[in-house]
Amino acid sequence: MSNRQIPHTPDRYTNRVLLAPTLVAFWFLDSFAFRYLAMDRDRFGIFWPRREWLYVHIVAGTVALLLGPVQLWLGLNRRAPIVHRILGVSYVLGVFVSSSTALYLAINTDFGWVFGMGLTAMSLAWMISTAFATMAICFHLVEQHREWMIRSYVLTFSFVTFRVLTDAFQVAGAGPTIEQMKAASWFSWSVPLLITEWLIQGRKIFALAQQKQRVIFPREARRIEAVQLEIFDRASL
Repeated sequence: MSNRQIPHTPDRYTNRVLLAPTLVAFWFLDSFAFRYLAMDRDRFGIFWPRREWLYVHIVAGTVALLLGPVQLWLGLNRRAPIVHRILGVSYVLGVFVSSSTALYLAINTDFGWVFGMGLTAMSLAWMISTAFATMAICFHLVEQHREWMIRSYVLTFSFVTFRVLTDAFQVAGAGPTIEQMKAASWFSWSVPLLITEWLIQGRKIFALAQQKQRVIFPREARRIEAVQLEIFDRASL
């Protein structure tokens, strides 16, 4: 018997779930990130003294942001394993370069220590989740690798979430701009990560519950069948 894995057929729900962040990522890059690729002092503003760090951060983050949905799609559907590995290495490098420069920018921020701590915590969580995803696949722990990769991309996407939240706070008029940025620096990654963890652990709970039901019900069926046979035997005497 052949051990070759048959690729899963992607369903429409999976495609839509992965397509949505991809489209939002392109909107974010085109509207906010790509403008920093031109070395224009006016565009960088207060970031001009740290323009090289911001430039590297954006380029590496763009690589991770765009490769994430592709990697999740390939991994979940078990398609093109060689391409999946090559892109996986590129994604991990993008994450570690972007998160390292994000740490520098967070430590040297002009928006106060609360904002800086929020971005520092996000960068560290981004590094750690990606490192665990990498270690899991090195030990051939596929399910754990998928879970940590989902967490990793949620943190990759938090830069987009940060921009969405700050815009939402501005529309709602929720306090001064600096307070909005401080709140977004924490909520943009912690809340999505918490929701992701609920979904991952909830899926495990329901899967185990269904597995137990499949074990218990056959036992109950055999017991009922034995009782019915005993009643039939007694009736036949």
